[in-house]
Amino acid sequence: MLGAHQKITMRNCGYLVGLFLVLGTLRLLWSISFFAPLIGDTTRPVEFSIELTNLRDSVLSYQLDWGDGTLSEWKTVSGNYLFANYLYSRPGIYYPKIRFKEINNNITDWTSSCTIQIIPSIVKWIFKTNSGIYSPVAIGKNNELYCTTEDGILYCILPTGDVKWQLSLKAPLYPAPVIGNSLLYIVSTSGVVYGIDFSGKIIWTYEIPSSIYSSIALTSKENLVFGCDDGNLYCLSNNGKYLWKFSTGDEIAGSPVIDENDIIYCASDAIYAIDSKGRQVWKFSPPEEDDAYFFGSPSIGPDGTIYLGATNGFIYAITKKGRLKWKIPTPEEDAIRTAIVIDRNNTLYVGDEGGIFYIKRQGEEIKQLYETDYYIFGSGAIDSLGNIYFVSDDGYLYALRSDGKLLYKWQIAEDSKELMYSPSPIIADDGTIYIGSWEGQLYALNGFAPAMSGCWSQVRSNKRNTAKIIKNQVIK
Repeated sequence: MLGAHQKITMRNCGYLVGLFLVLGTLRLLWSISFFAPLIGDTTRPVEFSIELTNLRDSVLSYQLDWGDGTLSEWKTVSGNYLFANYLYSRPGIYYPKIRFKEINNNITDWTSSCTIQIIPSIVKWIFKTNSGIYSPVAIGKNNELYCTTEDGILYCILPTGDVKWQLSLKAPLYPAPVIGNSLLYIVSTSGVVYGIDFSGKIIWTYEIPSSIYSSIALTSKENLVFGCDDGNLYCLSNNGKYLWKFSTGDEIAGSPVIDENDIIYCASDAIYAIDSKGRQVWKFSPPEEDDAYFFGSPSIGPDGTIYLGATNGFIYAITKKGRLKWKIPTPEEDAIRTAIVIDRNNTLYVGDEGGIFYIKRQGEEIKQLYETDYYIFGSGAIDSLGNIYFVSDDGYLYALRSDGKLLYKWQIAEDSKELMYSPSPIIADDGTIYIGSWEGQLYALNGFAPAMSGCWSQVRSNKRNTAKIIKNQVIK
């Protein structure tokens, strides 16, 4: 866990500088905006971008002082945006600056710019598999990690990054692994549900005649609930016995979630509320003119409100009674295909197909928090300091403060992918961020704090991926 969080937030690396240049009796005001992460490390160059406003044509070149006693070469100014990378060799806090040279060789003073903290390494370790990782890891009682891959391997990995055991299940494993009291539960896309003990032994299996992309949710009695492409929501006991199924009007692309009263919510052609015996409590269907399809999974707010994004670019808030509380479009109305995460103040965070990550605070309009370079198909994770972590299909994990300032970003993949699924980060109790890559690596990254408790702060609610609200209980 990074311990200098307050130090690195002293100043904002999106800092606006006013530069006065005196040429004879002429005084000009330029605006210079530095953009850089608040944190970098000694293993990869830090990316800087600089926006110039009202710059005179007479300015020919610029030079950077990296703050460590090193100056860049003079480089030609070409346009209103400048880009630079620099690899710091030593940890510390640095204050990079910039100056300009005009056609008559007049050189401006150095401007103050921003503060960046360099640590030894953002990455703790990397575990390499032979296939893509699309689901979030689950974290067990002894901090062991359970990770599934596209080629059907279930890994148990120690918190040091060493493999403890692995098990081949011979079919793609896109849904999240789920940790119960005595067993680990896994579903494969081939329709097989597994109960596996913590030594890697298969205890039972149950086969569904349908593909499964839905993750399991656990009830208070540890019954397993999951959706299928056949449009049915199934419930099994924790010893693998069939209990019931509930038929919806379409395939279930997302995963069910469960509130503290064991009411199950799932999305298909509509949003359904189902009790623990498989009986419908209510059904919410958006108006036909909304043209809404629910691809992702619901999330449950601190007051019991159910939140869900749709492919029409709207977020829907549904009361516990099944009534529409509100619906709000994102500014661009790009499709939302991932689950919303929620902090304890009922602030919502979600990304969309346009690559924009949004924030919706109580009583406020939805706003852009950060823009990435490609689709966002994975959910975020919120730590107890309010920092938010998420992955974009541009191949980076982003770590942001709640005000949208970039703490750091880390590349987890270089190549694009075809699936409209992306891994979601999980936060451990020591603040470590675990994130898989569609290129087959599991990364352990330095974070700042444990996951925020008492709210839906991670994609499946908690580090065990049970997708259940448990009041006044900390998940161990």
